[in-house]
Amino acid sequence: MKMPFSLDHCSRFAPLAGALILAFAGTGHAAESLEVAPPEIAPRGPSGRRQLLVSASFAGGRTGDLTRAATYKSSQPAVAEVSPTGLVVPRGDGEATIEISANGQLASVKVVVSDFATPTPVDFRTDVMAAFSRAGCNQGACHGSPQGKGGFRLSLRGYHPPLDLESLVREGASRRTNPLAPEESLILLKGSGRMPHQGGVRFHKHDWSYQTLAAWISAGCPDSATPRKLRSLEVLPPSRKLPTDHPRQQVVALAHFEDGSVVDVTSQAVFSTNMDSAYAVSDTGLVEFSGTAEASILVRYLEQVRSVKLTYVADDPNYAFQGPPPANYVDEHVFAQQRSLQLAPAPLATDAVFLRRVYLDLIGTLPTEAEAREFLDSTAADKRARLIDKLLERDEFASFWALKWADVMRGNRNTVSQRGVHSLHRYLVDHFAADRPFDALAREMLTSLGNTLQEPAASFYRIARTPEDAAEGFGQLFLGVRLGCARCHNHPFEALTQTDYYGLAAFFARVKLKGKQFGRDDEIVYLVRQGEVQHPLTRKNLEPVVFGVAAGTLTPDDDRREKLADWLTGPGSRQLARSTVNRIWAHLLGRGIVEPVDDFRDTNPPANPELLDALSDDFIRGGYRFRPLIRTIANSRAYQLSAERGPQSPQAADPARYFTRATVRMLTAEQVIDAISAAVGVPEEFAGYPVGTRAIELAEGAVDNHFLMAFSRPIRDAACDCAREEDPSLGEALHLLNNSRLVERISSPESRLGKWLAEKRPPAEIIESLYLCALSRRPTAAEIKLAESHLADVGDSAEGLRDLQHALLNASEFLLRH
Repeated sequence: MKMPFSLDHCSRFAPLAGALILAFAGTGHAAESLEVAPPEIAPRGPSGRRQLLVSASFAGGRTGDLTRAATYKSSQPAVAEVSPTGLVVPRGDGEATIEISANGQLASVKVVVSDFATPTPVDFRTDVMAAFSRAGCNQGACHGSPQGKGGFRLSLRGYHPPLDLESLVREGASRRTNPLAPEESLILLKGSGRMPHQGGVRFHKHDWSYQTLAAWISAGCPDSATPRKLRSLEVLPPSRKLPTDHPRQQVVALAHFEDGSVVDVTSQAVFSTNMDSAYAVSDTGLVEFSGTAEASILVRYLEQVRSVKLTYVADDPNYAFQGPPPANYVDEHVFAQQRSLQLAPAPLATDAVFLRRVYLDLIGTLPTEAEAREFLDSTAADKRARLIDKLLERDEFASFWALKWADVMRGNRNTVSQRGVHSLHRYLVDHFAADRPFDALAREMLTSLGNTLQEPAASFYRIARTPEDAAEGFGQLFLGVRLGCARCHNHPFEALTQTDYYGLAAFFARVKLKGKQFGRDDEIVYLVRQGEVQHPLTRKNLEPVVFGVAAGTLTPDDDRREKLADWLTGPGSRQLARSTVNRIWAHLLGRGIVEPVDDFRDTNPPANPELLDALSDDFIRGGYRFRPLIRTIANSRAYQLSAERGPQSPQAADPARYFTRATVRMLTAEQVIDAISAAVGVPEEFAGYPVGTRAIELAEGAVDNHFLMAFSRPIRDAACDCAREEDPSLGEALHLLNNSRLVERISSPESRLGKWLAEKRPPAEIIESLYLCALSRRPTAAEIKLAESHLADVGDSAEGLRDLQHALLNASEFLLRH
């Protein structure tokens, strides 16, 4: 059935839209050339509409969009009609020419229409599914939720058309679709607002979604006779930097099907973006900027999802980049992006701030008083670089980074037993102490077999005990990809299907464990010759495939995991490096280049792609070793910036994701308790561990310690950094302020303060030492005056100094990493 379409609703808004757009276009420079895509159109049938994309090249290498500013004229309106916004609609067989005029340039597009009298039937699995997605009916917050809404359930984003056909045609007393009176169908009555609908108005009669659904219902609600297979989704332009006086860009979506056909689905796709007040995207694909920004536009059609990156800079003639000279390639990439977005970096941090920061970030604890004095008093030009080198060789470095990786791996006594978690911890500490290649660790974890106490790398399979869990753990640990959504349905934010998910799980189908059923705290990981993974919908066995790459020919004796490890660590693979350097960067800078760090996907692009690539290449060249990369980042000016909020240009982009200043964040539970122990001089005691053990050296998460629990030390039951609370809480502040154990340690004769008092050191010296031990800096003149005044008021120097130390350990400067 032919679907009616009218250009009247477009022309109603044309005068206003044209005036607004020409107001922008008229302020700029003349275009050097004009380009129209596509150069030719050959629609077959009445539904072959095509959105033109008119672009102009301007001086400076930027390309502007003139699609909404151009004027269009068809030589044969009876063959092809064109709207004021550049939408070409076939009207009859024949040839026509669309003439385009924009910014003093002329262009033309040839249109050849054929088979106009042969209507293109509505295809249920493409057109109808796209119509529901376009209207938002099958999204997770609506009828696409697992429970549906109001008794009506659709599959999420149309991933399971048979379920949707059943719900639409047979359920609800067949009132949802009525082929005898299509306009009285509930989905049209409610969706258009002619009947009460909790979801509100989803479409109007002139909308493509309404017309598509009405045409399909009129045809008798048929399933697709021969379902078309979508091969890929193309988005135009793939990326673009817009001229200052052209803050708008039309985005066009093209669906490529396996039969070779290419269909313009701009009117059928779903356009969305993150919450950024500097730009917005309409349901027609028009992106409009109100200020400087890098926009990531998400385009979805059926199971395919793509993103397009658009950059717009509202020029500030008074802007001049002012920042420290680059120390290495990290700064070159960071500062180049800041300069392009008219951002200003903060000044460099002081020596005292850098000292405390680098100790906490590299080894997880504070410098001693002597170490702080030595660094602060040094006049060497390279003292920061030399300190970084020293810290990288400290024993605490291995313990601290093993702690971070154990958190992500979820190693705890419930998953790998009490002895197993200690074995795994020693394995990780030894790895980081020797700075072994990280790709070797990844391969060992994927392919290890045997007793997990002797082969701790195999503990990966005690944590991820099923093929599905192993696939998700593999994705999150080594790829930085969240696969969990695809277990039940196609991924809602990525072109990741259930077939991809279970194809990856098939690599782990023959991994088995034994020993736990006999009450042992060790287990044996071994392989069997049979075992497959089925697709939950088709019930067919799936071959091992990693994101479209097949494992190749396998025999029953082959270890499928070896093929997966080859793919992960092979010379052409970069995702392991990209994911790992992003985690390292996030730890040191407080935010990932991809954020969250375990959410790599096309629709969540890096904040600085060039920086991520450069770090990844450096990591690979360095043999996947942590120390050289951390040394490079820590020596960069970007890492050493202060946390001050510097003045920004009124035309600058939002600086939040561009590393213009240091991120102030709460110390972790382990860092706080170790910092207290270092400052006070009395170690914290942990049940089952020798006295003097640091919290960063604890092998497991669920340690019976009230302080660690109060400060949100994770028990390692979630494979992400989100298990740690990064913001200070009232409960933490109250626990520290009223901690009787802390008061006892401060008052102990064995504490630093107790020994200084016994040595009868002058109060002025003790005040300076307390500041150096707690804050890694000397007190200011005002702080010295305040401390001395308090001692005089108390009348007891010892009691006053204890008050001072207690206050320092409760200060925000102590609890925060600046």
